[in-house]
Amino acid sequence: MILEYISDKGFILGTTTFNWGESRELIREKLKNRHEQDDDILDMAQSFSKDLNHNIERRRDIYEDLENEENYFFLSYDHMNGLKELEVHWGIRVHVDNVEMEFEKDIDIYLKQLKSKGHEYKELEQGNYIFKELKFTIADSASMGGDGNALSYFYAGENIEHLIEE
Repeated sequence: MILEYISDKGFILGTTTFNWGESRELIREKLKNRHEQDDDILDMAQSFSKDLNHNIERRRDIYEDLENEENYFFLSYDHMNGLKELEVHWGIRVHVDNVEMEFEKDIDIYLKQLKSKGHEYKELEQGNYIFKELKFTIADSASMGGDGNALSYFYAGENIEHLIEE
């Protein structure tokens, strides 16, 4: 399965286009309702004098093994149920500016290819890289709790300001 990431717009999965901000209901229809809903409230109030305003509401659908292929990815939504984030964990070849990134392959290859196209990146922590202008991150196996430097994670979002350190 191939995913073409289009910064500031969304992505194309197979032949279907997904735009940031599209409704959760529409996204689910496009993916034939093959999701597991994983909504939750992360209790952060205990860390902030029991102020419930600090709780984090997670709206997420989990997809696994679409199109009879082994794959695993999450789609996250804002408080109005508009698509805001994509996380790919395995099984999908990700295209960014004509660079094809395949999971379980050396992440350094993709860093070099993207840099040669003029896309600068920063290492957020060991093995975790952000492409600020393209609004995505990639991470290697070691940074995700495994071994080695194979591509193990792709994250993209409509807004990634929460990841950018000034």
